[in-house]
This record gives sequence, structure tokens and C-alpha cells, in this order.
Amino acid sequence: MVYKKYYIQIIIRTVLILLNCLVFSYAALKSDYLYTITFLAVLILFQIILLIRYINKSNVFLERFLIYIKEKNTTIDFTESLENTPFKDLTYYFTEINNIIKNAQIEKENQYLFLQYIFDHVTIGLIAFKKDHTVKLINSAAKQTLNIQSLANLNNLKNINTALFKTITELKPGEQKVLPMQIANKNIQLSVKLSHFKLLNEETWLLSLQDIKAELDHKEIESWQKLNRVLTHEIMNSVSPIIALTNNVSKLLKKENRIKNIQEIDEENIEQTVQSLNIIEERSIGLNNFVKKFRSITTQIKPEPEHINIQEFFEDLAIFLYESFREKDIQFDHSVESDDFSLFADRKLLEQVIINLLKNSIEAFSNQENKTIQLRARTNESKQRIIEVIDNGDGIAKEQMDMIFTPFFTSKDSGSGIGLSLSKNILKQQGYNIDVSSVPKKETIFTLYF
Repeated sequence: MVYKKYYIQIIIRTVLILLNCLVFSYAALKSDYLYTITFLAVLILFQIILLIRYINKSNVFLERFLIYIKEKNTTIDFTESLENTPFKDLTYYFTEINNIIKNAQIEKENQYLFLQYIFDHVTIGLIAFKKDHTVKLINSAAKQTLNIQSLANLNNLKNINTALFKTITELKPGEQKVLPMQIANKNIQLSVKLSHFKLLNEETWLLSLQDIKAELDHKEIESWQKLNRVLTHEIMNSVSPIIALTNNVSKLLKKENRIKNIQEIDEENIEQTVQSLNIIEERSIGLNNFVKKFRSITTQIKPEPEHINIQEFFEDLAIFLYESFREKDIQFDHSVESDDFSLFADRKLLEQVIINLLKNSIEAFSNQENKTIQLRARTNESKQRIIEVIDNGDGIAKEQMDMIFTPFFTSKDSGSGIGLSLSKNILKQQGYNIDVSSVPKKETIFTLYF
């Protein structure tokens, strides 16, 4: 409706100018209408100026309106601004648009304040920064962890801890590192993780900082307690019989607090003494072997890393364990993400770890049909290279999950309990890790992270 009136105004003004031009042309043919010709010329010029001003006034307002929108200026009063324009009937619509923009700005500010509140409320330290290291947001937890009042640029971290700044700048998105450091004369274990995302074509990096020293101390104490229980159990299993047998031998060879004469010792006493000494020897050897095994998992390993082609590596393992799979009627399958998939690790140590895991899988079957073991190498969602050993054997009970990597813990009658703990130690010495998940009788997965 508004545009219709606008077009009618333009048409009327254009028609009037054309009519005046016709009259002007007619008068120009008559040389005696000089005053009329002059008047018509001035009138046509005046009408053209009015038409231009009419169109330009509308354009100026529309331009101003678009500039206000661009500048997010919602203070303009359209009732007054449109009063003398051809768009005065659009006052309601422009006011509504202005209100929508105003409400959107208020909502955006509220969302930003809400985001800031959540960001600041999180107990983990968070720092959001741009590509040039300009800090966009930093929460109270990060300030408290770093013992600072504010942080405008990540480069300022050089003044706090150069190792921290270097670690952050070298971190890749999705990567996490634990950095031991001292801030404000306090020793902390700082877990640092970096994420990357893009919003409205603006790249943003989110850094999380968390002091996990208390958690690590708790885990360390918990691990020592688990190890202490196992060591106590193993040592007492050997020492108790030795003490009992020693007392028994002492009773056989003593009488009334004196050593028996040779005539007082019969063949039965000698036989019992020899049997007791044999058992003592056997248990002593067992205790000695236990100590050797304990040393094997506490000894510092010196890896000799090299580039390993995993496809060839898996094929060698398949040949090595072929007879073991065949004897137990196990279907073994191995797969690698790509032919050039490789890892930088000590080949012999890695071979020891995976053979141990595969042998555990072989021994994990009882009466299952369709026994399968899979060996897989791939890149996970976090772009981390992993190797998985998967079987559908008996699995691991839920209550045993937190104990399986504890030295000398075993659920098998003939197991030594050092295989998994030794494997974890080997991987840790090379900066790698191992984890396990299990659904008994369905699927057990040991995952090696590189």
C-alpha cells in the first residue's frame, strides 16, 4: 500500500512534468509567448527539483535506517523521522523492526552475561584466546591457579613460567599434558588441554588448566595401598609356612629345651625334618622368584625407539602365535588403518606387551563357541594413534577392573600377576598408556594409546 502511494506520486509528478514540457514545446513554437515560455521553463525546472528531492528524501531515510541497523543504533524515533516522508505509513513496521533489533541485542547481551557467569563459575581454569594470543575470556579459577589478577595476552605467561608458555604454544588441539611447576612457592601438577573451534569465521582456542596434584597424590596413595595388600598377601603366603615348618623342625630336634642326641632321633623324625626342609627350600625359592619379579617391574627400562611399520609388525605376530590360536580353535584377525601406518616405539618392548595381551586373550576363553581375537591399529576421534586387542572371552569382572594393573594381582590359578603391570610400565616408560573396557562373555578391549 505504501509503495503504491509512492509510485502514484512519482507517476503524477512525472506526468505533470511531461504535460508542462508539451505546453512549453507548443509555446516555444509561438514567438510571441516569451513570458509564458519563461514561466513554463522555470515551472518544469522547479517540478524536476521537487521530484528529485522527493525521491532523494526517501533514499536518504532508507540509507539512514540501514546505517542505524549496521551500527546497531536503536535510539531513532521513526514516528518523527517518517512524518514528512512518503514512508510515514511504514512507521509501525520500522518501529517493530527497531524493537526486534533492540530485543535481539538485549538477548545477546543476556546470553553473553550468562556465558560469562557459567565460564567464571567453572572450577577448572579456562582461557579463551584468539590466534594472535589476545585473551578474550579468563575465569576466576584460571586466575587463581596462575596467581594473577588479569591476563590480556598469552605472551604475558612468559613472566609467570616460561615452561608453561612453551607447553601451551606447542600444544595441538585435543592434546593434553601434565606439567609439574611451581607458582607462588607452591608445587602443583598442572593438567593443560587445548581445544579449537570456529564461530562466525572467527577462530578461537580454549585452554583448560587444572591442578591435579591432590588427585595424583590420592591415586598414588591408593596404588601403594593396593600394592601393599598384594605384597603382604604374597609374602605372608611364603613366610607363614616357613615359620610353621621351622617351628616343626625345631620341635623334632629338640627335647625339653635341649638338642636331642643322635640316639633320640628316629627315622620318622629325620623323614619329617627332610620333608619340612624341602618345603622351606621350595617356599624360599618361590619368595626369591617373587622378589626377582618385583624388581622386573620396578627397574627403569631404557627404550630404544624406532619407526615400526604396524602392518608388517602384525603379520609377524600372527605367524608367531599361529599354533597357539590353532590349538585353542581361535579365529584371529588383524587390521591396520593404512599400509603406511607406523609408530615410533621400541619394537622389542612393544612386541612383549602385545604378545602378553594376546596370550591373556587366548587364556580368557572357557566354553565359548566362535572364539575370536582381533588386533586393530587405527586413529581415534582425538587424532591419536591406538592399538586395540579385542576378544569375546570371559572378560573381567567389574570389581576387578581397578586391580588388574596392580602388580601380582591375578584372577588365574597359575598366573604370576605381573604381565599387565609390566606391560603398563613398559608403555609408561615410553610416554604411552594402556586402558581396558570389558563386558564379560561379550567383549573385552585393551587399548594402547600412542
